[in-house]
Amino acid sequence: MISLNEFLSAIQENARRITHYETGGDGSGGGCDCIGLIIGALRLEGEAWRGAHGSNWAARNAVSGLNAIGGAENVFLGEIVFKAKEPGESGYDLPEAYEDSPDQRDYYHVGVITSVSPMRITHCTGVEGGIKTDTTLGKWRWGGRLKYVNYEEGGNDMVEPIYQAIVRAEGNKYPVRMRAEASKDSEIVAKIEQGETVDVLGIVGGDEGEWGFILWHSMNGYMQKKFLIPANSGPSENDHDILTVSRTDWETVKTALETALNITNKYQ
Repeated sequence: MISLNEFLSAIQENARRITHYETGGDGSGGGCDCIGLIIGALRLEGEAWRGAHGSNWAARNAVSGLNAIGGAENVFLGEIVFKAKEPGESGYDLPEAYEDSPDQRDYYHVGVITSVSPMRITHCTGVEGGIKTDTTLGKWRWGGRLKYVNYEEGGNDMVEPIYQAIVRAEGNKYPVRMRAEASKDSEIVAKIEQGETVDVLGIVGGDEGEWGFILWHSMNGYMQKKFLIPANSGPSENDHDILTVSRTDWETVKTALETALNITNKYQ
């Protein structure tokens, strides 16, 4: 069993090596199908997939707590989500292997919740490049926990941060971009002011070196690692006017500065 941090990082790593949709592929050769994205990610972490290569097998055997999602407010990070058809619906095509299953739903497609806010559902499908990211639930109606992954209690808090970091970009004063994926070409999901504290949930490879998978005010995304300075580190040799302090000390200093500023403005 692997940690949720490891699983999410492996999903991104596998997605980056996928070049096209291919039935039965797991990403290792560039080709991949929907369940192959998950299988390949597990294999990257040394975890064996112990069953059939298919989303219907996964829904019935590799996922616990499979239930109707209900709404976007109910999803959680790392959740395995499915599109499914009921008997009689157009396109229903349940494989013969499951004709005696108590659950006659056809789980024809599978993806992974890789960000909760904003919503990101990463999946492999027949588009150019093989990988698609959905930003709404749409037909993703069923979800649960992958049995190969160690989930902990809570929403986004189920992921324990590797460390806390201060956002800092030496040489400029502008906010730093948090992106949907570990790529400078990916969508910008937030701009974080320098000096803000974020939780680093994992480190992955990507464009321009390593990226941190971070949590900031309930939002998940990626930021280049060079902008994530461990919060418990002292100032660098180039940081003559920057000092890392605890949140409690900073609140005290901030209050004092604001009070001094108010007094100064009052008598100007």
